Amino acid sequence: MTVTVRTLFPHRPLLIISLGILAACASAPISDNTRPEQTVTDTSMPVTVGELDVILQQAAQTDGPEAQILLMEAAADALDEGDSEVAAQLLEAVDTRPLSGQLQARQLLLQARLALARNDTATAARLLEQQQDVSQLPTDTRIAFMRGRADLYLALNQYLAAARELTRVAPMLPASEQGENIDSIWQILSAAPEESLNAQRNIIDSYELRGWIDLVTVVNAREDNIEEQVEAVNRWQARWTQHRAAGRLPESLAYTVQLIRDKPQRIALMVPLAEAAGQAVAEGFLAAYYEAVAQQQQVPDVTVIDTSGVVDVLPLYQQAIEANVDLVVGPLRKESVRQLQQQASLDIPTLALNYGDEGVINPAGFYQFGLAPEDEIRQIARLAAMAGHQSAALLTPAGSEYQRFREFFTLQWQQQNGRVTSSATYVGPGSYSDAVRQLLNIGASEARAERLLSVLPRQDMEFIPRRRQDTDFIFLQGNPSEGRQLKSTLGFHFAGDLPVFAMPSIFNGEFNAVANRDLNDVIFIDAPWMLGTADPAHRQAQQTWPGAPAAVQRLRAMGVDAFRLHARTGQLANFPETRIQGVTGMLHMRADGSIARELVVAQFDDNVPQIIPAEQLME
Repeated sequence: MTVTVRTLFPHRPLLIISLGILAACASAPISDNTRPEQTVTDTSMPVTVGELDVILQQAAQTDGPEAQILLMEAAADALDEGDSEVAAQLLEAVDTRPLSGQLQARQLLLQARLALARNDTATAARLLEQQQDVSQLPTDTRIAFMRGRADLYLALNQYLAAARELTRVAPMLPASEQGENIDSIWQILSAAPEESLNAQRNIIDSYELRGWIDLVTVVNAREDNIEEQVEAVNRWQARWTQHRAAGRLPESLAYTVQLIRDKPQRIALMVPLAEAAGQAVAEGFLAAYYEAVAQQQQVPDVTVIDTSGVVDVLPLYQQAIEANVDLVVGPLRKESVRQLQQQASLDIPTLALNYGDEGVINPAGFYQFGLAPEDEIRQIARLAAMAGHQSAALLTPAGSEYQRFREFFTLQWQQQNGRVTSSATYVGPGSYSDAVRQLLNIGASEARAERLLSVLPRQDMEFIPRRRQDTDFIFLQGNPSEGRQLKSTLGFHFAGDLPVFAMPSIFNGEFNAVANRDLNDVIFIDAPWMLGTADPAHRQAQQTWPGAPAAVQRLRAMGVDAFRLHARTGQLANFPETRIQGVTGMLHMRADGSIARELVVAQFDDNVPQIIPAEQLME
């Protein structure tokens, strides 16, 4: 029987441990009192609370390590099913004294998984460091243990530590598994934010790992230029001749050679130029185009089709087809995207600049890219869970659109095993205090004070209202002005110590303490474009269109990425694990052809945003 953990490597299942490997039941005795006729009950079906007593009773009636194996197998199944409470009770019943080194390693990983399931990331990280030396374990056990540990490090956003585990696994693997291991290492490192890799550079301890870091550095530095990227990889291979990846590049990276051959030669950009959003996207698209020309890259011919005021986009789309373009980028309006999404087939690949309806079977070659707030909400929920929080309070503007966002955050937070303790909305400056009082249940505290004063003989007693104590953090949605005043109001109502996780709208793109006053300690996510990227297209856009509002800047960044994605859609579609560093975030493609973003994590320090590694939130 094999126990698996939800894999973070989509192209292969990772075994976190195998009962056959760890217990060696079929080939070697575990202890002196092992009885060959005993068998371990298969608990691969989900463990329910009602079955817990039966399993514990079976374990009590079984001698030696077999009882502990049974408990751990059941705990692993419970964790697979998301039942951390049952898993905790099973692991508490494990007696580690009769366990061999193999089984102690398994028990440690299960404890780390349990800590992660409880959002206790600090404990999970500590447990992973407890057993660094696995050299005395059998080879198969070491491989399973180190792969499992890599999975858990990755769940903690410790990318370099996860990659290090797999580089240590490599010498133990047969030749037939080396390529798969190379692809897994590349998947981890290519997805890692630069600040995360920099924060863990002290753990680089081998030729192999140094080579991997050099490879990811040269690739990321040329993400916007495929030809230069291929040349840089060739030079890397010539330098790192003894590296495992030098003779067999990761498949998704090797595919870049084909990208050069398959690059579209003619593109139609379909956007509403009479609208601010369409104009901003077009500006970013063309800024990236002219920057590519300045770098002497091979660029496609671009035809811009204005969709302003167009209700039926299909005739214009047909016009693009008749112009013999190789790729359509657009349209931008959601309703126009839906029109293309509903077609049985499309004649040419299309990168829509918005998202259609979920759950629809898209025509082949139909991709979707945009600035979806759902991606941002998902990421904030994950970050709050990584920080060890369990209960959230939601504070957003009023309105049906924000109601949808609150509901979506609630769903995502519940999937992180979190709960929402309260929710409040505001409509303007005059409503901030009432919204915060409702959020923190201040009114109930004041009512209790009034009841006490009504029965106490003294009338000169002073009461300080007490906010609710069952909230770990606040999910905030608002612009910089709203954020400053709401943060101050939270402090006035004795909640200044509550962590605040905010959407990108909290930052206006200005790096000065006056513009961002009173936002200290607020954690938020945003596009690299907004947080000081050194991208040459960013410098060109800032010089050409200085002083643009934050919303316009983000749309320009989307235009830049839309241009650069024109040659990468095939890579993303063929290798879903591939991550590309864009100016709107780390980009990857979902199974339905939609492109998701992972934004940069930042925190206001002295009223100025500072990029931070995500794992810093665990400290």
